[in-house]
Amino acid sequence: MSLSFSNLVRKTIFLFALTFLVFAGFTAPPAQAAKPLVLEEFFRGKTVGKGVFESKFTGVYRPFTVYLTGTWNPKTQMFRLREDFVYDDGERDTKTWFFEKVGDGRYVGQRSDVIAPTLVETGADGALRFSYIADVPLENGSILLRFTDTLTQTDRRTVRNTADVTKGGFKVGTVDLTFKR
Repeated sequence: MSLSFSNLVRKTIFLFALTFLVFAGFTAPPAQAAKPLVLEEFFRGKTVGKGVFESKFTGVYRPFTVYLTGTWNPKTQMFRLREDFVYDDGERDTKTWFFEKVGDGRYVGQRSDVIAPTLVETGADGALRFSYIADVPLENGSILLRFTDTLTQTDRRTVRNTADVTKGGFKVGTVDLTFKR
């Protein structure tokens, strides 16, 4: 069975057009923007997180569990988030954030050991990001460290918090923490 020259040309044009449509003209539907993480919705009530602080620089590896209690006041637009930390070595610590909602996806956060108020903003990817300097206690005093946090909602019951910890612009550690509802 032989193909005529005109049939061969038609088939070649058809295959070329099909290839063009597949590789050049056909595009996947645009990805939908992630649903933004809303502090007062996800963290309202009780939440539990499991995580670790790690510093390869100092050789520190400290796993911990954190129990959160979040309270939202719609009249003042204030979200209070109490964090009760229990480290695997037995140490306990409590910190309380106060987040004032100042716009859609924007908050100003304060905590007693944080040097100045911090702006918390929702990115285009739906994640919350903020950076702050905390006065971290040590055996012989304290040290000022910058934490740069990203909170990403991975599903309706899970948020992952990653943070770089720096001193003078140099990375000295990381935090990796997963919250579950």
